Amino acid sequence: MHKPVQYEKGMYVGAKIKERTFGAIITSETAFVPDMSSAYHYHANPHFSHILAGGSKEIRNGNSDIQYAGKGLYYYPGIVHQNVDYRPGTRIFNLELDAAFFNTFGLSLPSASLMFEDSNQLNTTGLIRIMKEHYLDDADSPMAIDQLCINLVHPGKEGEAYFPEWTKKIKTVMNDYWNQPLSLSLLATHLELHPVTISKYFPRYFGCSAGEYLRRIKIERAFPLIKKGNYSLTEIAYECGFTDQAHFTKTFRHVTGLLPKQYRSI
Repeated sequence: MHKPVQYEKGMYVGAKIKERTFGAIITSETAFVPDMSSAYHYHANPHFSHILAGGSKEIRNGNSDIQYAGKGLYYYPGIVHQNVDYRPGTRIFNLELDAAFFNTFGLSLPSASLMFEDSNQLNTTGLIRIMKEHYLDDADSPMAIDQLCINLVHPGKEGEAYFPEWTKKIKTVMNDYWNQPLSLSLLATHLELHPVTISKYFPRYFGCSAGEYLRRIKIERAFPLIKKGNYSLTEIAYECGFTDQAHFTKTFRHVTGLLPKQYRSI
């Protein structure tokens, strides 16, 4: 492997279609030539990506993973990776956060583990709300994007520096059993906790109720299915555990700010 390239602020693989700067936040859309490959590289700033179309194979830490349309990703500064075999029509939305963002709001970078642990990558819904502001770009977008980015990197309440061990376990349980009937009693059994403990403290660490979090997981599962384009919205609704298309559409809009058809067309 050759010496990896450092991508400075605002630099990405691919050609930029549209870039906007909101203070210490940079949003952009990039497009890629089919079958192209990047050099091994790493980024100076943390950033999130959402694959709008196409995808590639990503190599890091000696392992490879297929990155497909509808997937949300996080890149921790300094972690070397390479992307190869870009598919035709690949487009990616990028969100980059400069050091000034974290200094201004007194926040820490999301952990590097977010780059590797699937159960922790519940970030695509937040990215889509930010992406909506990127395209809207009106007078209120800077404030909206600041708030959305704060919630993206710190989804729990401020001041909660310590997260109990059960908060990690409950993410795994909810992601493993997302398409099965879940209850506080069942979660409590898996975690060996009292249901009242979960009910009382879940919002403190996750910034929402357990039911809202489960809805977000279901919407996360819907993103790649919508982008594939060969499933009807009714089929996707049932596949992702919703009672019907109307329920799915209402929840999708509540979580992302977009209708499923709007997301499919981006």
